Amino acid sequence: MYGDLPNATDGRDRLVDLLSEDESIFQAALAEAVRSGASGERQLLDALGSVQDEDQAAGIVSALGEAEGPGGVAALREIIAETDDPLEIRTTAVVALTKRQGVEASDVLRAGLTDEDPDLPGYALMGLAGTGDDRAWSDVLEWLRLFLDSQEPDPEHDFEDRVLVAQSDVVAAVAYLARHSVSDGERQQVVVALLRSRWNRLRGAEQRWLTAHWPAGDPAQPESFTRLDATWFADWISMPLFAALYLD
Repeated sequence: MYGDLPNATDGRDRLVDLLSEDESIFQAALAEAVRSGASGERQLLDALGSVQDEDQAAGIVSALGEAEGPGGVAALREIIAETDDPLEIRTTAVVALTKRQGVEASDVLRAGLTDEDPDLPGYALMGLAGTGDDRAWSDVLEWLRLFLDSQEPDPEHDFEDRVLVAQSDVVAAVAYLARHSVSDGERQQVVVALLRSRWNRLRGAEQRWLTAHWPAGDPAQPESFTRLDATWFADWISMPLFAALYLD
């Protein structure tokens, strides 16, 4: 899809640097386009309709997540919906749309949970955990239940604590569920019961994370329900994937 976007021929001359093989020029042109408002967004869309290199296309899609203008959101949504596009382009579009629309991207993120590509739901979960509204709460709970039921206990396979946010879809799901269970004891009880009953399905780093940040999910801890810090969960899941790349 991304190669089929319409081109504005009067902007082609401005794309020379953007599509340069020199990476530093390419990145500088992306940053300049992001800072140029609607005209810069139009430049990015023009380039996306012309580019053939997948890595450059992903860079342009990423920049659309920080650009401003009338066409970027629709283009990102179209890319995500186009299942024939390369996975890198679609997952980059998920991140870009989350950065661009925040909570208003919740409908697309919710739909991404059941995407036919098994790698895309993880990005949708991170987007939901960072900014999504609670419309997907039941969907994420069911996703987590099915995922844990399908994951065999494997004590030899662990994640690294320092990069857990990038490795574990489980913590993204839990962070989302926690954000929208802040003052709802019934919701907390449902999630906590699920985690405690499938504790041995979690990797060691996931267990350590839960013990530290939502200890009620750890069967070795008291099953108590307190007000959760929704802001902390959102901030933790959002860094560094949703950090600004081109805006100061």
